[in-house]
Amino acid sequence: MTSTKSILMILATALLAWLAMPAARAQSYAFGVKGGPSLCFQRWGEGNRDVLWAHHATVFIESAPPISQGVIYAQAGYHVRGSALRFQAINVNNIFLGQRTDEFRYNNLSVAVGFKKRYATGIGVAYYLFGLRGDYTLNTNLKDYEEFVANGLIYPTDAWVRKFNYGLSLGGGWEIPLGDYISGLIEISFHPDFSRQYDQPSIPNVIDPFFPGTTRTIPDRRIVNYTGEISFGLRFLREIEYID
Repeated sequence: MTSTKSILMILATALLAWLAMPAARAQSYAFGVKGGPSLCFQRWGEGNRDVLWAHHATVFIESAPPISQGVIYAQAGYHVRGSALRFQAINVNNIFLGQRTDEFRYNNLSVAVGFKKRYATGIGVAYYLFGLRGDYTLNTNLKDYEEFVANGLIYPTDAWVRKFNYGLSLGGGWEIPLGDYISGLIEISFHPDFSRQYDQPSIPNVIDPFFPGTTRTIPDRRIVNYTGEISFGLRFLREIEYID
């Protein structure tokens, strides 16, 4: 946990330093907003869960050198991580009651710093990006399933949620000019975590609700996030020119 906090502090410091750099160095820079749908996946140790459809919103700032040069960027935003469990509900008489979906949402504040490479094309600018990312979990919806946990079902609980996590951000996109100093953008990105969003050890002597009078051991559970995002946004250029 200490190492994860250290990584997040480094990322936050780098973000703040970069925000101050354009003004301090009087260089051109770009900034903007982006957001859209998220496809959230999790590996639950014993296997993967179903996709959770969610959303994200981000603000960003980046250097604005000539297109042939690399770009340094920083961004911060709200990102939902998690997964879902979908199954068919059947009553004691084996009558189908419909499809049920249980969603496990982790609402995270995310910061990232990284490198972007841009390429001029006939109708805009294409780019790819690579960055280091840190997340802080603001809250979850796991309390919605406390009744199931009390009855012995093996659902996550807030007790084992790790607040601080880190990983990579990879992606690419397209900037479409809308004017001299404004562009629309479309971006596809992938955000795998290196750390565990949820880290529960094995729990012995749990009463088995299906076999009264007996106990069982709940195995350990390590949950890791993998999130894909599709973003739509606006990029604004602040250009500084020097006149002799």
